Amino acid sequence: MSSTATATATLALAGLLGLASFGPLPVLGLAVVLLGALVAVGWPELLDLPARRGTTAVVALVAVVAAVVAVATAETARADGTQVSGVLGSLPAVTALALLGAFGHQLLRRDGRPRLVESVTAVVTGQAVVVLAAGWIAVPTTYAGPSLAPVVLAAVVTTSAVAATTWPLRVAGPVNLVVGGATGWLAAALTVLLGADGVVSEGRWAVAGIVAGAGAGLLVSAWRALSGRLPAVHAVPAALAVAAVPVALAGGGAYLVGRLLLL
Repeated sequence: MSSTATATATLALAGLLGLASFGPLPVLGLAVVLLGALVAVGWPELLDLPARRGTTAVVALVAVVAAVVAVATAETARADGTQVSGVLGSLPAVTALALLGAFGHQLLRRDGRPRLVESVTAVVTGQAVVVLAAGWIAVPTTYAGPSLAPVVLAAVVTTSAVAATTWPLRVAGPVNLVVGGATGWLAAALTVLLGADGVVSEGRWAVAGIVAGAGAGLLVSAWRALSGRLPAVHAVPAALAVAAVPVALAGGGAYLVGRLLLL
């Protein structure tokens, strides 16, 4: 896949996740699981890891468990009529169990365990990516509501388009900070015009949009620097993982913005 096709895949995934954010939580959970599945399938090929099937299975399992736990926590809190503030409270336990699963995966290998440290590091990193993706499930439970998701995702899409250019990183990086911040601000302004929840002031929406957009620009630029020169970056499974990772990682950042800035 070309860089343009990868950016287009990011656009499609962001659009799917943005729409799912306005639906029932189980639907949003399925969208997050899809993100995790794309990361899990392409991660071993992208990083040229040994024991690829086991790596895919372990990362995919963590993606499913993290999404299910987050959805179940949010649904339980809503059913009890309590303030939904600890949707991600169980994810540290999921992360700890995921770490044990990463080591268990290595113990079950029957190939002599070559490149052991590299494999463990890559598996744990992939697990962290899919756990952070569960942050999208908590975004609609913030004071900003589901309207925050399109604001952050718009910045991810525009900065991914910049990253898909042939500009050197020393140019694309600073441009992404500006483009991301501007996109976040414009998306936040549009959200206010369309009648976002009045709990959040217009000024806070503007600040949150700029912060989230600039953060998306930094995230996408860093991901381009890490993945851009990998040999398998244009193979289809690896390219889909490259497209999914910034969308997944932005979930944790979006939740932080919703909790800390949009009060």
